[in-house]
Amino acid sequence: MIKLRHVALPLCAVLAGSVAHGAPAPGARVAAVAPAASIDFEVFLPLRNKTGLTNLLTAQQTVGSASYHKWLTPAQFAAQFGPTAASMSNVSAALTAAGLRVSATHTRSIHVVGTAAQVGKFFGSDLNTVTLADGHSRMVTAKPPVLPAALQGEKVVIAAFTGIPDKHSNAKRVSVTIPDNRYSNVGGYYYNDMKQAYNYPSYQTMLPSGKRLDGTGVKVAVLMSGDVLDTDLAAYFNHEHFTTTTGLPTPTITRFGVDGGPPAFPGGAAVEASLDVQQVLGGAPGSSVTLVGIPDLSDAHILDGYVAIVDNNKWDLVNSSFGGCELGYTPPYNAGINETGVLAIYDEVFQQGNAQGITFMASSGDEAGLECPNLNYFYGRPGAVFVPSVSIPASSPNVTAVGGGNLYTTPPPSPQPTPPVLTSKYVAELAFGDAEIPYDVYGFGENVSRGVWGAGGGRSVVFAMPAYQNFTAFYNPPAAGRIVPDVGMQVGGCPGGISAPGCPVKARSYVITNYGGGRIGLIGTSIASPEFVGALALYVEMSGGRLGNINTFLWTKGYVQVDLGGAGASPIAQFYHKQQGGFDGVYSHTSTAGFDYMYGNGSPNLRTLFGMTAFAPAGDPQTPSNP
Repeated sequence: MIKLRHVALPLCAVLAGSVAHGAPAPGARVAAVAPAASIDFEVFLPLRNKTGLTNLLTAQQTVGSASYHKWLTPAQFAAQFGPTAASMSNVSAALTAAGLRVSATHTRSIHVVGTAAQVGKFFGSDLNTVTLADGHSRMVTAKPPVLPAALQGEKVVIAAFTGIPDKHSNAKRVSVTIPDNRYSNVGGYYYNDMKQAYNYPSYQTMLPSGKRLDGTGVKVAVLMSGDVLDTDLAAYFNHEHFTTTTGLPTPTITRFGVDGGPPAFPGGAAVEASLDVQQVLGGAPGSSVTLVGIPDLSDAHILDGYVAIVDNNKWDLVNSSFGGCELGYTPPYNAGINETGVLAIYDEVFQQGNAQGITFMASSGDEAGLECPNLNYFYGRPGAVFVPSVSIPASSPNVTAVGGGNLYTTPPPSPQPTPPVLTSKYVAELAFGDAEIPYDVYGFGENVSRGVWGAGGGRSVVFAMPAYQNFTAFYNPPAAGRIVPDVGMQVGGCPGGISAPGCPVKARSYVITNYGGGRIGLIGTSIASPEFVGALALYVEMSGGRLGNINTFLWTKGYVQVDLGGAGASPIAQFYHKQQGGFDGVYSHTSTAGFDYMYGNGSPNLRTLFGMTAFAPAGDPQTPSNP
């Protein structure tokens, strides 16, 4: 039988809502799903004892608590906080009674399979495939679903068929010539350039255990809808003479497919997948990286990926270099339907992972302070513009959101001698966003104006400010929403194809990634997130175990530095670089602020932030201390 992919649809207001009421999006083609087509989806049940879970997560991050860094197993989490056996049984029975087949049971969700006819009867709505102006086809219910009374009583949430748009990977190519060696203080950067700039410990560092401080023993999951070429990964390290310098083979990865796995290379988000695994392993070449591949970046497949990660409980760190419009789940964007329950499911899955010691990282988005288009874009009215907003999953308080800006390092000598001098010491960073030309965000055939390229940031309208950010009221007017991002690293600017005229390419940085047998220049918070994962892998190894949600640690360090003088604090308190200035289309940033909306607390001075100052720093790239 044909297995249809759970692809989300640009916003319920336009497709699940407007299509159902006879007003399809401009250029959209609507067709009924064949009744015999096989459909599968996940049914999520609510957690129990949420107050107890909140208290546990706080205690797990409180030094001196009996629960400090004492992690649960998935079975223990299910026993304490998962749905009751009776609830799971009731939901399974209701699904079976509707003719659906339960194919798997997870900690707090049930995976079911049925024909399109059975699923449509279950939802009280036919299923439609909608093909947008950009050629992408997605599946939705023809009208808002009405669940059986038994499932309404159990307050289940189904993330599939909602009409919420697919997330997008946060990587963009730049139109630059890739040099063989470093000729500019603003990139292109290789992984070891950034290791010197951000003050990583030397690759020669040996821990008391006798193991090298390179991420050995740390397991990382990279969740993405694309595959990579192993030859690209090898070429990435061979360019920097990793094996010649260390005598070790180049790092490799393993793969774990969910819902059938990702499209074959170079389909899907293969560029992003290549960038992610190279950035993680560039920072922690001894870590074990698994590419957790999903078919696309719809909520249904992303959540299935996260569920597999937390239920398997194999991985210590999880990278998510994708995001989407948080406002898109709110009622105004969905013809009055509140879809924020889907975001609550995301957050609860992250809470489960945190309780098990798993740390989640996500790129904060690349539309600066303007992640979302306004309603005019979705309702086909004139005046489509970007508006202040943040990205999901970065806006979850149980995820570490990673933003950043443009990194500047030591300029090379002129003329460059042979062999070249590759010194890449930190000089400065800037958080200026770059104006964009109008472009079509979700493939509706309509362009959106007033966009700005830069690290995403701002205040969530869905998630309240967590306790670890409460101190920010002393430095900025208090607000209810969770602040994004938490930390920043290299992002870059001047995106190819959407940069407005006048974008200062020579003043904007980028990184170099091996892809499809060649090398390309990439920018985006998709760089910063896996880079920070690689850095954190060193801290996990040094700490001897998992860390869970590290945001309390990160913000406490930021608060201490600000209290001791901020950018002028003594060297022992220089946890972050806080000299970034800039403007992201919404917020202006100054060097005196306690935090900002592109870097969060700042970019990490890693040896100081992670208590590694007893170790020598990484030196010049392609040397034994920084191979």
